[in-house]
Amino acid sequence: MIELIMASLITMQDAEIPQLRGPVRPMVECSEHMNSDRALRNCLDDLLDDAEDQLGDAIGAARQEARDIDLDMPGIANAVAHLEAAHTAWASYRDAECQRRATLLLIGDNGEAVALDCRISVTRARTTELREQ
Repeated sequence: MIELIMASLITMQDAEIPQLRGPVRPMVECSEHMNSDRALRNCLDDLLDDAEDQLGDAIGAARQEARDIDLDMPGIANAVAHLEAAHTAWASYRDAECQRRATLLLIGDNGEAVALDCRISVTRARTTELREQ
């Protein structure tokens, strides 16, 4: 029996480590800073800044597309107005939803980190959504 276990372990040592699929949570990206609240917060703030910059680029492209639609259909489409209304509603949703998630966890000081993690993830998802439509 021991020989079988040893043979299995030797065979497994050469096995490839499976790659994670899908997006990695921001808290995982900043995991090297888990022992320092300040460093973790700085890392998450940087990720949020990057996510919001990318969202800004995606919104800019969506605005240009909406302007083009409004030029093609003056007075009918109101695409820019609809985009702005949708973006304002989305930002309110993101902030409220992420605060809700942080509150549900009841983890004290880390609630702010959880809220940031959520804001980054939801912002990245919105950016992807805008780029793909």
